[in-house]
Amino acid sequence: MATLIDQPTDSRAALRRIKSDFFLNGRSVAILLSDVATALAQYESAEIDDAYRERVVDFLRRHELPYRLDTHPFRLVPLLHGEIDSLYAGLRVRADRDVHLREALAAFETAWARQSAEWNQHTAKDAIRMASLLAENMLVSASAGRENEFSRALNRMRREDRFPSNDFANIFDRAYTFANTYPNIRHPGNADCVKRLLRKEDTLIAALLFVGLSACAHDLCE
Repeated sequence: MATLIDQPTDSRAALRRIKSDFFLNGRSVAILLSDVATALAQYESAEIDDAYRERVVDFLRRHELPYRLDTHPFRLVPLLHGEIDSLYAGLRVRADRDVHLREALAAFETAWARQSAEWNQHTAKDAIRMASLLAENMLVSASAGRENEFSRALNRMRREDRFPSNDFANIFDRAYTFANTYPNIRHPGNADCVKRLLRKEDTLIAALLFVGLSACAHDLCE
């Protein structure tokens, strides 16, 4: 544990070995470090507590992890709290009930792990494509098979007032248009629409939109 926290090279290698389950892998790091603090507290040594706390603070700063450090009691609190984890956990529960959804989710997680390990234009586009296909599968499932394509299922939800406004629904509609028209994500696309190459943050934003819609589609339709 001391090696993991103190040595930057070993830390990065250990973090890469944690399976990249989209939002969920970072929380495991927070839980582990908090549990170690709980174990050390049993020695009732202020010196040990202070030394460990300093190491964890340096660890968070070095890796820019999005956690708040509470000291009494010692714990790491994800800055997004549990909402994102809960959203994704619910998505997994829903996917387990349907073989097609389970396959779509597994394909997205594989693509996401690949771009996390080796980000480039190809892996980024593949992650966005798989996220959009996951959302399409979820929308079709939420419409009980009445619509078999993203835009048709989205429009049905729009007509049935499943969104707070049409502008809100347009967020997802435009994301789907982007995935269809930006070259080589879902289709050959249109080179004239390209303003620049993709960046890492583009991959994350697109995935957040599609995965967020995937996780909420069934609830919106109930």
